[in-house]
Amino acid sequence: MEGPSLVILREEMVRFVGKRAVERSTSIAQISPDVFKKRLVTIETWGKHLLMQFGDQTIKVHFLMFGSYRINEERDGKIPRLHLGFRNGQINFYSCSITHLSGCVEDLYDWRVDLMSPRWDPKYVTQLLTKHSSAMLCDLLLDQDLFAGAGNIIKNEVLFNLRLHPECRLEDCQSAIRRRMVKEMHSYSQKFYEWKKAFVLKRNWQVYRKQQCPHCGEDVTVQKTGDLRRVSFYCPSCQPMPAK
Repeated sequence: MEGPSLVILREEMVRFVGKRAVERSTSIAQISPDVFKKRLVTIETWGKHLLMQFGDQTIKVHFLMFGSYRINEERDGKIPRLHLGFRNGQINFYSCSITHLSGCVEDLYDWRVDLMSPRWDPKYVTQLLTKHSSAMLCDLLLDQDLFAGAGNIIKNEVLFNLRLHPECRLEDCQSAIRRRMVKEMHSYSQKFYEWKKAFVLKRNWQVYRKQQCPHCGEDVTVQKTGDLRRVSFYCPSCQPMPAK
């Protein structure tokens, strides 16, 4: 689940802020149910992390590859990793990582690298990129310390929009291209959010899970790329490797 989807979940959960969970259960032995007895103070997101602050304690939910949630319903035959029932509804989390963090949400993360945060700082992120000159772009755009919230959809679509090959290295990109890449990562994340809220996200994909390039009509290449070996979708004609 990419960052924009987490923001939508946070908006759906706003109804529970300021309330106490009257029902609470977790299958995670390391987390005491007593944590959830305190009032839910705030809900925030950082990258792919959903952060719920109960009193002065924070619970982090990471949906990994196959995590999901249900509000005011349950998945048939599935036991939730965390169930919270409030007087005005319930939420259930499935197949996700749940961690107890000590401290308040505001103090736990660098919000300047969060693509969906109003404190996103493109100049700061561009400066951070200089430490990763040998990295391939397909790996770089998934680095949560640089682009918190980016996932494989955002990575593939941004690289296509900029006509950059997934295995092009940052050192082969001029400064202007680096700045455009940082700007496009943020811009596409905002579009992702708007499209998903309007239920038209897939309709706006240009290359992700596509068979032909919408620009030139050539077959889209699908292969695992970079050190992370995540699947990339790209047009070999529109996104060529730069000449050495």
